[in-house]
Amino acid sequence: MADAQEPAMVIDLSGPHWHVQLTVAPPPTDDRKSVDFDVPLIGAGESGQLRRIRTEVIFTTAANERLGWQNWHVKIYGCADLGDAEALRQHLHEQASALQRANQYLGDHGRRTPIEPPWAVVPVQVVRGDGQLEQFSGAVTTRLGTPSDQIVAQLDRRLPSWIGEGARPDLYLLAVSPQIDLLRWEALRRWPGTEHLIDFRQLAAGLDQLHQLKWAHCDLKPDNVCWCTYQETSGYVLIDTDAATQADPPPPVLRGTELYEYGGLRRMRTDPSRAWRLTPGLLYAQDRFGLMIVVLCALAGRHWVETTLLNTDPDNPVLRVADSEAAVRKALGEHWADPRWEPLITVLAEPFGTGPRGQAALEASRPWAEAWLAEVIEAEQRCDRDRPGLPAPAGTELVPAYADHIEAVRAYAQRGPATRPERVHRAYDEIGARAQEVALRQAVLWSSIWCVSCVAVAVALGFLVGGG
Repeated sequence: MADAQEPAMVIDLSGPHWHVQLTVAPPPTDDRKSVDFDVPLIGAGESGQLRRIRTEVIFTTAANERLGWQNWHVKIYGCADLGDAEALRQHLHEQASALQRANQYLGDHGRRTPIEPPWAVVPVQVVRGDGQLEQFSGAVTTRLGTPSDQIVAQLDRRLPSWIGEGARPDLYLLAVSPQIDLLRWEALRRWPGTEHLIDFRQLAAGLDQLHQLKWAHCDLKPDNVCWCTYQETSGYVLIDTDAATQADPPPPVLRGTELYEYGGLRRMRTDPSRAWRLTPGLLYAQDRFGLMIVVLCALAGRHWVETTLLNTDPDNPVLRVADSEAAVRKALGEHWADPRWEPLITVLAEPFGTGPRGQAALEASRPWAEAWLAEVIEAEQRCDRDRPGLPAPAGTELVPAYADHIEAVRAYAQRGPATRPERVHRAYDEIGARAQEVALRQAVLWSSIWCVSCVAVAVALGFLVGGG
């Protein structure tokens, strides 16, 4: 539990002409997660020798006390000994530097700081628990504590009691990153959600750049893709880089999520006659397969993708649908039955095959993601659509009566950050609520008219009877 009397835990991030100060909050619960890392041995070079590190991770948040991104996510890694802590620090440092260099490829380099969008991958900054400075590529300096407490920090560096009584600062590392809300993916789209496509461009470009740096994310899936809006920039970004690894030389083991595993890895894992041997191409293909799946979740709906494409192929039970170009083409054709979507379906299905535009392209070292996304966008534009007819004349006499409701729908849809599709859904939700309100009002009105009419008829009958 947190002690109200102890000083706040503060993280200092700085670079040329910018400075961020984060106050770390105690975690909401005492829960901790055991996370293992297989990281290169210090001084091992390209030998591929790894060190297994078991950490206990505390998840919490931090608030920025200065200008800039306000809410931050914090992971606190506790190591067993100094050797583990130093090996993990080196691994996280190299990982964070690679992500930072990939993001530098995007946007106006003269305007951006490393902790501001646009991003392809949400950047992570590593902070040492012992208060020593950590510097990344000359662009970001991190430190636990502020410059004003530097002397005291070196003499008596203590961690908050909620980390653990008597916790040794030199056995702890912190990874901090801007906090972004998770997406609410649509479950099912009976027509392609093509409005999402252009918002994947930065993610695709950054993924290509990450691969050019010979690194891979390795866990690209719907849960690790978020929507980021900041000032004039917006788009999809990757989060959770715990599994990110150097691809060349490749590691002997891979951390990822089995449901979203690339077919080449699945075949190697399940075929006892094949030795398990990762290559840079397999790691790049794992990321590219994940991107294809995420784009299809946006186009066709996450539930449909996971229960159809990532499920057993009914025509070949030993494979998933996603392991065959023909099976993916068939499934998409049944899902989007309108033949006008055929050009889009063809381009989406091709990478799932084993031909030159499938497995060979996915496992190649050259950039792939940005060019593939451009092909998908171009194919969508080639889809033949009926020309819309002339709109029917609108009944403008009703608009003034419902002007307040129309304005309320518009305001609700535009409120706060959201993707374009989310704004459309907000508008539909509000239209439904307003329609119920209007219907109730109309029902009350017609009930009143009916009651008045009944009274009038009764009075008239009374006069007739009385007169008779």
